[in-house]
Amino acid sequence: MELVEVLKSFGLSEYEAKALITLLSRGELTAKDISELSGIPRTSVYDVMNSLKSKGLVESYGKPLKFKSLEANEIVKIISGIILEKLDLLKKELSKLRGETSGDIRVYKGDAMLGILKAMVSEAKKVVALVSYITNDLAKILNSTKCELIAISSNASILKGECYEFPRKNELKDKFMEKFKGLCHGILIFDDKAAMVIFMNGITVGIVSNDEGIVLFLKMLIDSFVEFFRDVKA
Repeated sequence: MELVEVLKSFGLSEYEAKALITLLSRGELTAKDISELSGIPRTSVYDVMNSLKSKGLVESYGKPLKFKSLEANEIVKIISGIILEKLDLLKKELSKLRGETSGDIRVYKGDAMLGILKAMVSEAKKVVALVSYITNDLAKILNSTKCELIAISSNASILKGECYEFPRKNELKDKFMEKFKGLCHGILIFDDKAAMVIFMNGITVGIVSNDEGIVLFLKMLIDSFVEFFRDVKA
């Protein structure tokens, strides 16, 4: 059953997943009922239910003892909380293993780079981007953000937010677009605290840094372009 596999991917055992699905679909049940309906051996039912109770997904009461699952939306919230806790722990432990510091420079390639970029965009309150050409993948990520977005690119109009396109003369712009279409190189600044330099041309590479000096230097570079385009527009 597909739902069993999904629940297993979130840390539940096969018996736990089957018991939870049975309770959700049938309501209040005794251990005997759960065993007969789910196929869980009767000798294992109480261990399974106690495990689900310890996770906060199931309640028990009465004589004879009956079990009841939480509502589906409550189960999703609890599982989400467990996952977030595990992710926070994983992030801390992996950082220790790599000996990361605030000044580290990290390199990501391919789908990993796109995943990190998406995460950084979703967590930021402000993103400033200076990119030669906005690819469809990059546009999808940047347009998904609800934060303040400032972007400068040859085709920035496909983005939402404060966007500026260069060059401004149509003839020059046409030549630029023809030559550099699909060549996506650029810099993104996140909340003035982190920077990512991206290269998306055949290979996809992202270089991320939280080093204050590097971020400040790249921010000053992009800010000069933003000020120029704001002045021209004004």
